[in-house]
Amino acid sequence: MQQRELYFFIGTEAELIKLFPVLRELRARGVPCRIVASGQNDLKKSTVLRALNGGQVDLELSDERSIRKTAAGLLQWYAATWRGAAARMEQAFGAAALRGSVLVVHGDTVSTMMGAYLGAKLGMRVAHVEAGLRSHNWLNPFPEEIDRVLTSRKAVLHFAPGAQAVQNLQKAHAKGQVVDTVYNTIIDSLAWSRREPCRDPAVQALCGGDYFVFVMHRQENLANKKLVQAMVERMTAQAQKRRCVLILHKPTEVTLDQMGLLAPLRANAQFTLLPRVEYFDFMKLLDGAAFVITDGGSNQEELAYMGKPCLILRTHTERQDGLGQNVVMYGGDLRAVDAFTARYETYRRAPVCPEQSPAKVIADTLQACREG
Repeated sequence: MQQRELYFFIGTEAELIKLFPVLRELRARGVPCRIVASGQNDLKKSTVLRALNGGQVDLELSDERSIRKTAAGLLQWYAATWRGAAARMEQAFGAAALRGSVLVVHGDTVSTMMGAYLGAKLGMRVAHVEAGLRSHNWLNPFPEEIDRVLTSRKAVLHFAPGAQAVQNLQKAHAKGQVVDTVYNTIIDSLAWSRREPCRDPAVQALCGGDYFVFVMHRQENLANKKLVQAMVERMTAQAQKRRCVLILHKPTEVTLDQMGLLAPLRANAQFTLLPRVEYFDFMKLLDGAAFVITDGGSNQEELAYMGKPCLILRTHTERQDGLGQNVVMYGGDLRAVDAFTARYETYRRAPVCPEQSPAKVIADTLQACREG
């Protein structure tokens, strides 16, 4: 029987980071893999993609520069990209080659949902990596919870990172096959990052020092000006004890500037303000921190595997990683922030050592699905 190529539909660098070990494992086995980039992020700029295959994609459906950085802009981009996506994929790869082959999507972005619906439209078998995570609140995190639920309805192969995710899929009567990968593939990406040399001079200068990392970039947090003000005041107080490394995602920078907070932070000698750091170096930055305060979901997973004290600036989370151990969720109560910073050392845990590689589990299954 003919063995088909595998197709990976990737929209953001966060998706790429978590699919990187799967793609690397498959390529090491000589399994042909095609990468279709939605264009939500410019993957060709990514050090992760360069480490994988020199920074090449097989098809790019749009240009990130065309996306206005607003919710409305993202919706317009989705509609425009979707309209011609199926025809472009058929033109690039052939309708017959696509039909019946496996299309892999990851996680919970709008590109994840786009890929799942596109695959179903083209008669492909949709495989969802990092399936089954649920906050059980459709509006929080938004739109991630909706993206996951709708993606699961199109997938026939669900790679669930742990028993809770498997149970969520079973309760939802997910069609097709559910595979428990036990761990998230980020644990494989994290292991690989430790082999990579640090390339960012700013990160090199910080490593070995006494600092904590602060990340706040989600729109629901930045739109809450009282929360932004309160967190900046608390981080400024903490910076008197040890350096604060503030990651300036573009929305964060704009919000702080509009509130008149950016200039004082730049002038504060106890703050280091860094633009978004490339993944491999960012893992080194997190690994060297005394503790981390972040609203990033993937950060929760990474820090859980590191055993690093972590406060999640969210009221809901679809991830169970580290909760009740090294991870505390703020839950809308600033007293939780104060309690965490006062006793963060009590949340330190030993790093997680996986019994098996989730990337290899996924690669085994995908390799077996190539026939037919």
